[in-house]
Order: sequence, then structure tokens, then C-alpha cells
Amino acid sequence: MHTRRDLYVAGFVAASLAYVFNVLAFTGSFSLFRWVVFAAFFLVAFAGFEWFLGWAAPQE
Repeated sequence: MHTRRDLYVAGFVAASLAYVFNVLAFTGSFSLFRWVVFAAFFLVAFAGFEWFLGWAAPQE
């Protein structure tokens, strides 16, 4: 479980930095509310994709 948590944190940090840099580069302004919405959607999609892979993987 420790490795999975590290992957969640690393993925979240990378996605957040990419989002912030892209928003600042293209719009020149940053909205905390939009970032929170992005973070929530990202974490739900990340967890859902992990659940899907666990369901699709053959159980031994």
C-alpha cells in the first residue's frame, strides 16, 4: 500500500504542476476554484482507472 500511495502522490503532483503551468502560460491568471475542480476530477479518474485495472486483471 505504501507504493500505491507514493504513486498517487507523484501522479497528483505532476498533474497539478502541469495544470498550473499550462493555465498560467495560456491565460495568464490562476483560479484556485478551477484547480480544486481539476484536482477532484483527477483523483476520481485516477482511482476509477485503478479500480478498472484491478477488475480487468485476471485473479489467480
